[in-house]
Order: sequence, then C-alpha cells, then structure tokens
Amino acid sequence: MSIRTGSIVAVVALLSGMACAADKAADQSGALGSSWADAAKMPDLFSGMWMTFTPMVEADAKLDVPYTAKAQKYVSTYKFKRDIPYAEDGCMTPGLPIGMRSGPVKFTYAPGLISIYMQGVGHTRFIRMNQPMGKTAPKYYGNSVGHWEGDTLVIETADFLPEITFQYGIGKGLPDDGTSGPGTGAPGRGRAGGGPPGGGPPGGGPPGGGPPGGGPPGAGPGGGPPPGVAGSIPKAIWGTHGEGMHMVERYRLVKPDTLEGNLTIYDDTVWTKPYVTATRDFKRIQKGVSEIGPFSGEPEEWVCTVSITSFDRRPILTKTKIPKTW
Repeated sequence: MSIRTGSIVAVVALLSGMACAADKAADQSGALGSSWADAAKMPDLFSGMWMTFTPMVEADAKLDVPYTAKAQKYVSTYKFKRDIPYAEDGCMTPGLPIGMRSGPVKFTYAPGLISIYMQGVGHTRFIRMNQPMGKTAPKYYGNSVGHWEGDTLVIETADFLPEITFQYGIGKGLPDDGTSGPGTGAPGRGRAGGGPPGGGPPGGGPPGGGPPGGGPPGAGPGGGPPPGVAGSIPKAIWGTHGEGMHMVERYRLVKPDTLEGNLTIYDDTVWTKPYVTATRDFKRIQKGVSEIGPFSGEPEEWVCTVSITSFDRRPILTKTKIPKTW
C-alpha cells in the first residue's frame, strides 16, 4: 500500500468514526428528557412533592453484605452513635442518600436536566440527562447523570466528598435510652409529632407535626413510623467511603401518587459485593392534601433544617394545634 493510499484510508476511517460519534450524540440528544416536548411524555414526577416515612437509615440487618477485610477491622472496633453524624455539626449536609430521605423532595425539569430540591436539607441536586458521566471535583451530592429506561428514571452518581454521612450497615448498637423510637420523628431528638431532621417548627415537621406521632396514619403506634424505624439509628454503622464509591437510583411510579425508589451502592473498599438498600415508597403531596399531614405541596425555604416558609402560612393552619411557644 502506498503512502498516499494509506493516508486516504486513514482519513476515511477518521471521518467514519466522527460520523458514528455524531450519530450517537444525535441519538442521545433525542432521548427522553432532552426537549421541552418531552415534559408531556415523561411519567409525572413533577406535580407536587414527594416524601417517604420509611427509615432514614438502613434498618434491616438482613440486607447487610460482607465487608472487605479492611472494613471488617473498622467495624469490629466501631463506637456506635445516638444520632447520625452530621447532626452533631450544625448545618452540615449529610449528602446522599440521607438527603433524599429527610423531608419532602421536589422534582423539576428543563431540557437535559432534572433537578431535585431536598427540603429537609435545603439543597438541590442536579441530574444531567442523557449525557456521559465524565469526571468532576468531589461534591456532597456527587456528579449525577440520568436516563429513562421505559417508565423508570435511572440516576447514576459518583464523585462524592469523603465528608458525607455514609452507612456501612447495621450492628448491635446502643441500648435504648428513650430518645429514639416510634413517634419521635427525627433521630435522637425525642420529639412528639415526627417530621424530618430539625423538625421545622416546634412539634416536628410542618406546624402541628401532621398526624399524632408523625408519619402516615396507621404506619405505627399513634400514626408514627413502624416500630424500630427511629430506633435503628443507634444501630447504624457509619464510616468513610472509597474514592470510587458510586450509587445507582431507580425511580418508578407504581401508582399515581406512589413513587418507588430503589438504590444500589457500589464500593469495593467497604463491601465484597454491591449493597442493595431497602425499597422506599415516596407519597405525593400536593394542593395541601396528603396522607402525611398539612403540607402545602409547594417547596419551602429551609435553613439548617428549619422551615422559614411555614411561618408565612400560619393563617392557613388555624385548625392545627400550634404550640404557644411559637
């Protein structure tokens, strides 16, 4: 083959590769979640807000997976805590996945981007749709990309800061001292009325704390979480994650007002296989009506896990028993 012929072949191959890359990019740009028109095609995750009253932490020891030798050594000498670690540091966010479980969340959409406002921590995470993951600087909520698999939103997240609240599993824990358990709401606070960390106004959660005991009616004694939910906090094992730790979330509407969430965490410095967490159901909150109390269904401004907006809505909540200390 002559030099000239070889050059022509190389150019043709290069152009072919560029064409394939362009075709792939075009396919990606046309994927669901890439245009304004797609808003009407996607499952309705965007009306109202969503909230789960399943455990904030992993509470089922049966879901634990084997530790690596290094992690097992750490776990063997671990000193259990009454509360999740971030709560000891004021306004520091726990990162993911705790941030998604600590209060109502709001999904919003723009072409190529789904945002999730996590009201319990007062922060928003951003999911770039139909794009390659790439590599970014570490963050509390990581670097997230998403795509739709049929009716399921799949989110892959990597590049986490080492400071996030990271759970290894469940252990023997500390004896119950009465500061956590059914109906106490946030971990380690002992509030009646339930609600996310910080509890919003006195009483926990929104003014009045929702149903007595917090949580959906019938979930546990007094309408609070099932036995063992809050009590699992002192049994949780917290530690640092590996640099390559990443998560895959899958969200699917199983009913018009029920969003099912599944999470798998990958970290080969901690576990010998992926950690598949408990399935969580999120209930839709909208138009001031929900099964979990007097939420407005609109996102509120929260600072250090205290609702600022709730104080603007006092006249709306006159039928709710509001503590005189307000």
